[in-house]
Amino acid sequence: MIPRYENTLAYMKATGKIPYEEAEQMAVVSWLKVKKIPHIHVANERMASVQYKKKLKALGTYAGFPDLMVFLPSKTLFIEMKRAKKSLSKVSAEQEEWIEILNMFDYAKAKVCYGSGEAIDFIKEQGVR
Repeated sequence: MIPRYENTLAYMKATGKIPYEEAEQMAVVSWLKVKKIPHIHVANERMASVQYKKKLKALGTYAGFPDLMVFLPSKTLFIEMKRAKKSLSKVSAEQEEWIEILNMFDYAKAKVCYGSGEAIDFIKEQGVR
């Protein structure tokens, strides 16, 4: 299914609108699929009942864990997606803490990325063409 032009990042940027985080992340995921790079979205931002949130926490869900995990041969990338305009994108204390923790591991590299372009550049910096 081809998205309507009005729903694309190109349209939003051409009209001066700042795409939402979800649209930016979808663009990164589309690029990862084209490149056939294994990845997964960590769904920890759910709107759910208090009871279900307690269950998720008991199962090991943590606030602030990055949105995307990207699996490369030599390392795993953790990407916290934000809108391209930093003033519209607050990074929580939990998110900052997770980025710091993950960057302590030799096999991992974590970063907050503002927009799909920055996220794709971050992945390319790791040797992906």
